[in-house]
Amino acid sequence: MVMNLRTWKFMLGLSVATMALACGARAGTAPLSRAGEGFLTPIPNGAAICDDMFSRLEKKDRGVLVAEAETKTPSEQELAAELSELLQACSYDGQAFKVDPRALAGTDGTDGKEAVRNIMRFTGLPQNFKVVEGEVPNAAALIVMGGDGVPERVIAYNAVFMKQVREATINNDWASISIMAHEIGHHLSGHTLLPGGSQPPIELEADKFSGFVLYKMGAALTDATKAISTLIPEEDGPTHPGRKKRLVAIEAGWTESCEQQAGPQCSDTAVAAADLQPDAGVEAKTESGSAPSELTTDSQAHAAAGSEAASQDLAGLTREVLEARLIEAMGKLTKPDADIDAVSKEVEAINNALASAGSASAKKPETVAAGPVDRMPVLDAASTPSKFDRFVYDELGMFDPAIKETLAKAAYDFAESNNIEIVTIVAKDLQGRSADQYALDAMRQLRVGKLEVGNGAVLVVAPGSRQTGIALGAGLLVEYEDSEPLRGYLESFLTLLDGGTKPPAASELIAEAGYRIMRDTKPWEWNVRFQSLEDMVAAEAKAEADLAATGAKYDPLKSPSWRKLARVRATIVTTTPSRDDKVLDVNTIKEERIGPAMHVRSAEGRDALVYVNPAAAALMPVPLETGRTYAFVVRESFLAGDTPQFDLISYDLIE
Repeated sequence: MVMNLRTWKFMLGLSVATMALACGARAGTAPLSRAGEGFLTPIPNGAAICDDMFSRLEKKDRGVLVAEAETKTPSEQELAAELSELLQACSYDGQAFKVDPRALAGTDGTDGKEAVRNIMRFTGLPQNFKVVEGEVPNAAALIVMGGDGVPERVIAYNAVFMKQVREATINNDWASISIMAHEIGHHLSGHTLLPGGSQPPIELEADKFSGFVLYKMGAALTDATKAISTLIPEEDGPTHPGRKKRLVAIEAGWTESCEQQAGPQCSDTAVAAADLQPDAGVEAKTESGSAPSELTTDSQAHAAAGSEAASQDLAGLTREVLEARLIEAMGKLTKPDADIDAVSKEVEAINNALASAGSASAKKPETVAAGPVDRMPVLDAASTPSKFDRFVYDELGMFDPAIKETLAKAAYDFAESNNIEIVTIVAKDLQGRSADQYALDAMRQLRVGKLEVGNGAVLVVAPGSRQTGIALGAGLLVEYEDSEPLRGYLESFLTLLDGGTKPPAASELIAEAGYRIMRDTKPWEWNVRFQSLEDMVAAEAKAEADLAATGAKYDPLKSPSWRKLARVRATIVTTTPSRDDKVLDVNTIKEERIGPAMHVRSAEGRDALVYVNPAAAALMPVPLETGRTYAFVVRESFLAGDTPQFDLISYDLIE
């Protein structure tokens, strides 16, 4: 059987435990033989099958079918046979395909792992997915449910397909690398990869990321675009844009990467010198000799320390002494037993004393580069976002190099261990924005945090305009009632500069803002444990029944739903629910803190309220519209009332 390489966006059955949410790789027109013929075959009346399957999946625990598919005993053979009937994969345009449960029962993807490892070395980011080889049509970024009920990200690839790509592109290895880089871009950006979702925008994001990282690896523009030019049809598809749009996205990423290294004099024939990011395994040390992750991310702040300065008279001290005390006070915040409130009061008192000291002895603030300089891209609301490649951008070279390296290493480690991304920017030019707007626009364009769960933060200091900016992803916004304490660290840096302190000596204060977020957010969970509203409601009802039966007291920390994340498929009833509706029971205080309430109705007909922070909607690829159906990722707020209430984290348009 000979067929064109087409983009199959489908839900795949993983042979050992899963029904996967999948985003297929590249569409194609080259007449290549499809590997693994017989594992994936078209089924008549696909739309009806898909509708039925999605309905059944909504009623299953966490929305997936979980079963063992290895065939070693008669009972397991029967189970495998049953799965082979159920594992019907649906493309996003409604065409159904039947997946043999052996389709992904390949090796652990040794060759693929090596290719991914080589690509990841140029991204500057920790890997958040696994790599497997299997009988998929080409390559796919998948989200599958692990045996512990926690979703896992996977890249599955077909080795024969990769060989065919090289042959079709005249043995151009960059073509297959670009395909893998595209799938990596999906996972690093935290794309949800849901069936029926609005996919073209995220496909262009993954393409732009592919072009960006391929330049860093040394590919010329013609190499970076080879796979798209050869395999992708010109016309738009239901889930993937056509060739022209995708080539534009790849070129935009390639050019942005080139300008980041070489400046605006890039040409389409330029080739990068190897731009490897620092090895994440290299242990960066602080002055005390402790690793930054040990020093800065411990959240057990329980012992009182160093609050005397908050109440003593500082008026008679010189500016030099006050500056030294400010740096010393900030340093206390890195201690595992620091009393955050006490030290914050101390810092506030010292800052007030510095302000009262006047500027008679102050020198003109220094803006001369002392360390390496980074380039930020031009921020443009119309630009396709693409994942960032470093945790610290210093456009003025103000960071002490050792402090910058320690902060970058700590941020990398924290992203790897806690799945929260914190990017710090010393901006040369706010590009006509306020510092807060600059931070928000940078978060969107650099895709800081995983889009699905909104767990990113951007901290901005603009010495030239004396401004500081903070942007928190929707997932962090609903947990931080007040982000202003973070701003105090950044403003203290500017205060020292105004007093004549050299930037490298004061740069530790910028780093402390990032360390504060690490301490505050270390206990938080970012796995979407419930795949429907009914799952969460059922889990909570069971827990309540157990409490009633045993007489035990309610403990939110033991609750299966308290502050947990859920994916809820629902239609927007209205974005302006009545505040007088006693059944909906809109919480006006919560509206003031988070954002306006939105009335939605789940696929099962259950009403719910979702509180929408305007910043959350601004980060999403599509707007929220009444009457449209979305897959919302939400964090539980109040489940016990007549109408469940949630905080919005992210969403995908379904229909």
